[in-house]
Amino acid sequence: MNLTQYSFTSGDSGQGVSAGSGGGHGHAFTILLIEDNPADADLCQFYLADAFGSRANVLHASQLAQVEPLLEQHAVDIVLLDLGLPDSSGVTSVIKLRAIAPEIPIIVLTGSRDQQLGVRVIREHAQDFCAKQDLSAAVLSQAIRHAMERHRLQTQYARILETNPDGMVVMGEDLQLLFLNQAASHMLGLRAPEDIGTQLSQDLMGEEGEELELAGGRVAEVRRATLDWNETPATLVAYHDITERKKVEWKLKQLVQFDQLTGLNSRNHFFDHTDRLIAHVDREGGMVAVLYIDLDHFKNINDTLGHSAGDELLQLVGERLCQNSRSSDFIARLGGDEFALVLSDVEQPDDAAHVAEKLIEVFREPVRLSESSVGVGLSIGIATYPHCGSCAQELYSAADTAMYQAKERGQNHYQFFSEQLQRDVETRLVREQAVRQVVADETLWLAYQPQIRASDGQAVGVEALLRWPGDTIPVLSPADFIPVMEDVGLIERVGYWVMKQAAQMAVATERELGITLRMAVNVSMRQLYDPGLFDQIAGVLESTGLPPGNFEVELTESSIMADLERTCETLRRLRELGVSIAIDDFGTGYSSLSYLRKLPVDVLKIDRSFVMEIGSNRQTEAIIENLLGLSRALGLRVVAEGVENDEQQAFLRGIGCDYLQGFHIGRPVELSQFHGWLRSAGREGDE
Repeated sequence: MNLTQYSFTSGDSGQGVSAGSGGGHGHAFTILLIEDNPADADLCQFYLADAFGSRANVLHASQLAQVEPLLEQHAVDIVLLDLGLPDSSGVTSVIKLRAIAPEIPIIVLTGSRDQQLGVRVIREHAQDFCAKQDLSAAVLSQAIRHAMERHRLQTQYARILETNPDGMVVMGEDLQLLFLNQAASHMLGLRAPEDIGTQLSQDLMGEEGEELELAGGRVAEVRRATLDWNETPATLVAYHDITERKKVEWKLKQLVQFDQLTGLNSRNHFFDHTDRLIAHVDREGGMVAVLYIDLDHFKNINDTLGHSAGDELLQLVGERLCQNSRSSDFIARLGGDEFALVLSDVEQPDDAAHVAEKLIEVFREPVRLSESSVGVGLSIGIATYPHCGSCAQELYSAADTAMYQAKERGQNHYQFFSEQLQRDVETRLVREQAVRQVVADETLWLAYQPQIRASDGQAVGVEALLRWPGDTIPVLSPADFIPVMEDVGLIERVGYWVMKQAAQMAVATERELGITLRMAVNVSMRQLYDPGLFDQIAGVLESTGLPPGNFEVELTESSIMADLERTCETLRRLRELGVSIAIDDFGTGYSSLSYLRKLPVDVLKIDRSFVMEIGSNRQTEAIIENLLGLSRALGLRVVAEGVENDEQQAFLRGIGCDYLQGFHIGRPVELSQFHGWLRSAGREGDE
């Protein structure tokens, strides 16, 4: 291509020249040749004269140190740079020259045809690369035209990027920073030229459309594009500052999700949150409880003290609700003087009743306003999922209805939506209060039921059974009060008392009557999984002097199987101590002997439901016989519970059952009566 096809004109700064596509005559321009070899310098000037004639004004420098003074005196349009100079060499020369003359295009001249070297100088912002061996007038002419055009486009591109209000960063394939504009510098805390060439964090790349949190609380939306940068693949990352937009969104969210007066969650947020909780419960199991809370006589406070006092009261009520709730509870203001408390970790309905009682008690303390002090009563309606509805709206309506029922009962009451649920909870709470009272008063007592050897009727053991004080209302059976003790966390305390009392009784019986009995006590699941159980039993045996072989722990199948590995370890330690292990109510749980091979068990107690069918159900009798056979094979002793007549006793003795227990043998009685039984019926095996 002939040079006359292009015109070269000075740029705005007097240093740049742009190549046009017109076919007119070109204007003069200045070339700076930096070459220390005289022969190479002469040859280059010859080629330049041949290519451009008088239109090219060629300046010559033999080392890099001469460049800056020349640039101060002349407007240079392009530089031809030799890489082997007396005061600089290699790619470093390009870097130094670019620092001196950042706006002038550079063509590198070198005696090497190494393409990797060419790539490196291009990456350092040279516009072209020519091997000296290949130089000619045509080669130089074409290189100069292309370099100046490339520089013009790059300058234009950089100007566009620099003036863009979005942060613009260009990174190489290795995350090397190639370019950043002023906006990016502010947003990312980077500086040019200090950080150019450094490797950036992958976190700054972001994904297309991702929102990145930047330093100083800024938020940017990321856009990415691939491009060629100095003829090398690169990535353009644009950071659109959306900080103000996010602030607006946050404010809108606050308006939607939070009550502006109290700062609590809003009515809309209540419905969204509750529906999400219900979906979670559907997947994971559990229960959700909604407490609808209304302030009693709030209108009177507004009318007498004014609306500003009413608003202050609502704020203080919100604060008190938060102070007396758990972090997992969700508190919302539904509007007016109505609030909601959503409980997510509810195991049973009376958990919600406990919360309601606590809040009612807390609000008996007057609320102190700026200029007065007012009493606040609460009316609380309770609805639970899945009992009272299938969605947030249904729970809300149910709790609202229950709240109005509570209001009808007077100030400071709560009410469940379901009448049956209300009755069940009230019964449960009465029992709980009674249980706490008898434990505190230490009025529980132990009854003792004998176990005899089936073959001769000799009393060999006794089971200690916890009993309710007869003069306490309500009168509760063990099936009523023991689950309550487990739920309220009293079973460990009571269980320890039972073990100690029973051990003392066994020692006293042997001392007073000369009769040695194996004392059996029931251990609940909560006790079994208490890490301190072994130490408790060992301590009881040591303090009472009862030999471990005379102490037996009775456990249900379900409690053992809940965590078999953990159970085995505890039972193994007890057996090593010498304590006997019995499985109570065998046949009502897993009904399998296969797991017994893995358990350190000594005794099986056949459940009374099997024994009661002796004489009326041949299949049940066959099951009992098979159980005895399998138990013998495993080396286990067998106790039959619930023996109530001669026929049952005779059958069990006939098939070789080891021990019998039941009303026909002896009823559970207090200690003096039990000693009386031992003096008479308990010795019949000796007769």
